[in-house]
Amino acid sequence: MYKVMVVDDEIWGRKSISKMIGELPLAVEVVAEATNGQEALELIRLKSPHIVVTDMNMPVMDGERFLESLYTLHSSIKVIVISGYSQFQYMKAALKYRACEYVLKPVSIPDLREAMLKAIEACREYSSMQQQKKSSEEMLGLRRKEFLQHVTGRRIANLSDMNRQAAELDITDACNSYQLAVCMLRQFQETARTKFHGNADLFMFSVENILQEVMQDDSLLIYKTDDSTRLCLILPGYDYNADRTVQLLRDFHQAVSRMLGSDLAVGLSPASAGLELLPEAYAAANTALWSNPLQTQGLSIMTSGGGTAAEEQHVSAPVLSSFDLKELGHAFASGNSKSSRRLLGEFVSKLAKRPDLTIRDAHLELNQIVGLAASEVKGLPSAFPALREPGLLAGILDLRQLSAFVDQLGAAAAAHFQSSEGADSVHIMDRITSFLEARYFENISLIDVATRFHLDPTYLSKLFKSAIGENFVEFMTRKRMEKACELLRDTDRKINEISELVGYENQRYFSQVFKKFTDQTPSEYREHALRPPAKN
Repeated sequence: MYKVMVVDDEIWGRKSISKMIGELPLAVEVVAEATNGQEALELIRLKSPHIVVTDMNMPVMDGERFLESLYTLHSSIKVIVISGYSQFQYMKAALKYRACEYVLKPVSIPDLREAMLKAIEACREYSSMQQQKKSSEEMLGLRRKEFLQHVTGRRIANLSDMNRQAAELDITDACNSYQLAVCMLRQFQETARTKFHGNADLFMFSVENILQEVMQDDSLLIYKTDDSTRLCLILPGYDYNADRTVQLLRDFHQAVSRMLGSDLAVGLSPASAGLELLPEAYAAANTALWSNPLQTQGLSIMTSGGGTAAEEQHVSAPVLSSFDLKELGHAFASGNSKSSRRLLGEFVSKLAKRPDLTIRDAHLELNQIVGLAASEVKGLPSAFPALREPGLLAGILDLRQLSAFVDQLGAAAAAHFQSSEGADSVHIMDRITSFLEARYFENISLIDVATRFHLDPTYLSKLFKSAIGENFVEFMTRKRMEKACELLRDTDRKINEISELVGYENQRYFSQVFKKFTDQTPSEYREHALRPPAKN
């Protein structure tokens, strides 16, 4: 339906034209009426008509001035001039300002219908041209973004090819001297999940549109990183100094904060010259991005100092000590959910006490924990797929997200421990008993075994009792005594030798333990075992 505005200072003429338009069998509707050009211009902002039907001889703003204003301010609106005058001046104005038709009063239905059909066709042609222009601009924008992604990823490295394509895409001037900004929303994952149903691509499309509306500058080039989590912004040196760059980023942050409730972290590269240096500029800006503090609110911007990535990747003192990691590894390996969750909670508490910690440092710490969980808890990556998604960890940019992820990891590990506890217990006890049966004669303690099999000693003690029916000491004693009985029966070795062979350096103590186990001394046992059976 095409919206029509009728402009005429004579009420009877205005109402008559509106009524005639309403009775035409066309897809048109009168949405507004005005008494002069000035009033019409004010109503246009509210009603957005496609077609204006206007008189020429009006007070305040006559038809000629009105046509000029429409042509200058609202070139998309198509105009039909209706006038009781066939003056050359009026017709000349209608031609000059591209009116679709000039209809003399009194207006007949066929004349009005013919004029309206011409205006509708003009609207369609204009809409088609605009759509083609929009499609062409969108295609050019997509080609530019794809090209910049390829250059950044070094998939286009030949300088002549690079320069040729840049010239075809009309981006050479912008890339002669520039600074690269890499931007990421701190609440990326949460916002994508809650406001875009988990569709990260749709989320980034929305963020990109916000940035384009904020900057209102065609000289800026925007493209996404290959993983579609960050926006890269090429800021031409001829147009953007430090102050203007910061102001643009502030405006962008205010917009995404207001519309999406998210904060912005930014990394800025040093000034670069030439597209061939875009990969280096990206590496520097990305390094600066990860150098932003983990714990902050609002906009945060870090600028690369221009050194190498290795020089700039300063790492703070570790949050987790080697002992902390070893203890957590034992908790994971032993299936101890209580200890695992306690240690994970302590890790988050330690992070909270480190306001100097950067995003990169936090990721390094988190990757150690994720690596431990994946290696020590068999099957956990399948139960908790986030362990196999490095992009998910890269999206953690603040303490709240990190805490939520660690809590989810602890819960997933606990659930996995519970579901696999029975089978794992049997499996681990088979391995432990096989190990002890081969080394029963060594001086091995419960703690030694727990350490070797990454188990909590208390847990191992309970496991022995439930799986075997005796505690660790009772198990080791039984194995040693069974072997001692075998040696006493089947060999002529001396008792002190047998004592040492089964792990007792003190023969007297061995004899005491043996008597308690068999109700006989070693000599009595051997004598009884070697005595021939009595004849009936």
